[in-house]
Amino acid sequence: YITRNKDTYLHGKMELSYNTCYKNGINGLSFHRTDRGIVKQNIIYDNGVVPRLDKEEKAVEDWHAGCNGKSRQSYSGLVINNADEVELWSNKVAARYADDNAFKQEYDGCPSPLGAGGNNQACQGLVDPNLGEYVNVEVDLEVCGVKYLEIYCGENCHLIQWPYTMIGTSYSPSDAYEECLRKCDEGDCRAFSLQDDYRPGNDGMKFCFVYKDSQDPSPLECQNDPFNQNQPQCSYVTANGQFFITRTAKQLFNVNDESFQKSSIYCSIKLKQINQVLCGGQILITSRLHRSHSILHRPLWPM
Repeated sequence: YITRNKDTYLHGKMELSYNTCYKNGINGLSFHRTDRGIVKQNIIYDNGVVPRLDKEEKAVEDWHAGCNGKSRQSYSGLVINNADEVELWSNKVAARYADDNAFKQEYDGCPSPLGAGGNNQACQGLVDPNLGEYVNVEVDLEVCGVKYLEIYCGENCHLIQWPYTMIGTSYSPSDAYEECLRKCDEGDCRAFSLQDDYRPGNDGMKFCFVYKDSQDPSPLECQNDPFNQNQPQCSYVTANGQFFITRTAKQLFNVNDESFQKSSIYCSIKLKQINQVLCGGQILITSRLHRSHSILHRPLWPM
């Protein structure tokens, strides 16, 4: 989010690029009242987690109570808001819903044309007609980088009854996601997870578990909605764990975020308090952690 530099940032350019943005309350990325911007190569998906009143939430969470009777705008992508001479290059956006705005331009009066742009892709959602010549509409979500979805798994992120391979080498936190994703992409994989390496001498390192696509989970009770089963054998305790799964496997096994009922009482209370304050804001803090990879947000000074 870049905002309100129009009156104070009079020279040079501002760049907002190379971000992966997901699980935000409304938009994934907003370039607001800042001129001469460069917005490029951002991947934006699964934002708009604040409910819309006209859409049914499949999983109702207790922080939704803070939004009772309120609805977010139909935005969950990338917005250029009252900004002139912005360049828009090679951004990939999948809005949460087909009638959410994926690429949107807002302006007080007549919209200002972009400074330049192209090779942007919208895999789901609406494209503002003012940006139409700069955006290609796609039907394959993977074109927009949406292959694996993160599932909130609390303190039990390893699905012990899902056939898996544990990668022997652990990775540094900065490399773990990309390395484990690469292992998953190499072959027999429908999901992968990360957790702290508990072995002596490996403090701060991350284990990688790759879950096999060729074998179904067993027993049956661990197949459906595994992070919300009352069967303790379905998932295993982890430290600082994360779980990522393909859209196909998520639908096949109905894999949902762990409910608050299974989270610690302390975390549930604290997160509820925070969200009731911030609900409806641009960045919503929830039980799900918002993570961005390889963030670049810097001013580009004139030579």
